[in-house]
Amino acid sequence: MPTIHWYHKPFKSLTPEELYAILRLRSEVFVVEQQCLFLDADNKDRYCSHVMGWKNEQLVAYTRLVPAGLSYVEPSIGRVVTAATVRGSGTGRELMQQSILILYELAGKQPIRIGAPVS
Repeated sequence: MPTIHWYHKPFKSLTPEELYAILRLRSEVFVVEQQCLFLDADNKDRYCSHVMGWKNEQLVAYTRLVPAGLSYVEPSIGRVVTAATVRGSGTGRELMQQSILILYELAGKQPIRIGAPVS
């Protein structure tokens, strides 16, 4: 099983290919699979850091790290998503571990809120 390579970048450092892969994965899971009707492009992405898990040049896991004060008083992790191809493999757990460590690195160790749509 190929290794997942983890990266995080602020919005301004994302390449067009990375941004497209992020938006595609979020649409595949939230809109097509889960049929969640919400505005994904909520003007917060540009202020956030983006955690990406790549496997064989395919984005398979992603979270958005939201700074304190933008969505909630505390920093938060949102837009948590894994591709169907990696579900059940522990990738979601690894994604959350990576996201928490990176958020602690960026904002200091403090409480974190997890953001998720309500259906």
